[in-house]
Amino acid sequence: MIFNLIAILIVLVLLVFSISKLKIHPFIVLILAAICLGVIVGLDGEKTISVLLEGFGSTMKWIAIVVILGAFIGEVLHETGGAIRIAKKILKWTGQKRLPWAMGFTGYIVSIPVFVDVAYILFQPITEGLARRSKTPLLVVGLSLAAGLTVSHTLMPPTPGPLAVASILNADLGKLLLINSFVAIFVVIGGVLWAKLFCKKIVLDFDKQSQVEENKQSPFELNNLQKSIFLLDLMPIVVPIILMAGGAFFTGESKIEKVLHFLGIPMVAVLIGASIAAIQFFRVKTKTKFNDLVEAAIVKSALVIMITGAGGAFGYVIRASGVQDSLGEFFASMPYLGFLLPFIIAAVLTTATGSITVSLIGSASILVPLVSVMPYSAEMMAALIGCGSFCVFHANSSFFWLLNRLHKIPVNILYKTFTLQSLIMGFSGLFGVIILYLIGVR
Repeated sequence: MIFNLIAILIVLVLLVFSISKLKIHPFIVLILAAICLGVIVGLDGEKTISVLLEGFGSTMKWIAIVVILGAFIGEVLHETGGAIRIAKKILKWTGQKRLPWAMGFTGYIVSIPVFVDVAYILFQPITEGLARRSKTPLLVVGLSLAAGLTVSHTLMPPTPGPLAVASILNADLGKLLLINSFVAIFVVIGGVLWAKLFCKKIVLDFDKQSQVEENKQSPFELNNLQKSIFLLDLMPIVVPIILMAGGAFFTGESKIEKVLHFLGIPMVAVLIGASIAAIQFFRVKTKTKFNDLVEAAIVKSALVIMITGAGGAFGYVIRASGVQDSLGEFFASMPYLGFLLPFIIAAVLTTATGSITVSLIGSASILVPLVSVMPYSAEMMAALIGCGSFCVFHANSSFFWLLNRLHKIPVNILYKTFTLQSLIMGFSGLFGVIILYLIGVR
């Protein structure tokens, strides 16, 4: 176990060094790192390649088409001026100072029925439009949204991870919801404050170019701003979210529920959103041809898809090494850690595997025999597991690479911002759990 953990740490250090300092393309580094790691930890060559391809394919099968369709929606919103109209309206409602909090709250609500990656892809044009219009650094806006999205995904049923934890620990779902809702407030505050206070001085290439693009906006684009209705601009984004929410809540066997469940499949929901965007495109006459927008979306998405898939493959190889099981057994054999044991196990599993879901389910499975001997309830244990699962996101997380390619954020910048933000969020949630414990919640 120690050997495998050391091997993973060495490979991660070499991975970051190769991308940040040697400037080798992330796709090549991730694939080679996955192969090397598999061989080092004892997987034979054929097994390593099999796991790598499984991880790549598993990541690609649900994200590839969604990314392309999401990029197409973004292209249409940019071409028709919809992104600018939406940004103007949101800024009018919230003001620049409250924008990060509005994005965090939006992410918190949206991600309850929708996967983090899909939700972020759908909101990309709005995120960039808001950053441009408000002259707020893109990292502040984007990471505020990411904070809200991640909180719901990690702590709030009916998302799959928290539901699985409740089931494994036999926790009362109502009590778990109340506890995690309180803890989530601290997590969101920690994540948004980090983005607002510590990322405001980091200027990306996007931020440097956005003002130039704003000044060069053509009269044709300015005319388009007056030709559409705000609600119509929102529909390509809101309708898929509503459909995915319906798919999450309606899972019965009646014909209507089956139809709603089908429409709630992320690919189907986003395809419907893209169809609405296409109608909007043809309603507002532009100089760009429809096929050109489709091709631009595919070209822009290709790199995002490939690198995200490679990141997923790397994470799969780490999980196949079995390091999460060994680490879990190691920490479970240390009862003197007491109160913090669930938090620590979950944090180690997230750091090792890059998967919130693996961390949640793995930690709960390891700790279920200890529920009766811990100084708190199964629901409090679930909250501690959820908080630990935020710590920390880095190069073996597919969302890390999604941010890297969608906004062209350098890897070293992501480590200083996104990775540290996840650590802050985990400890913020832990602070919330401790407050509950101190006031008598067990």
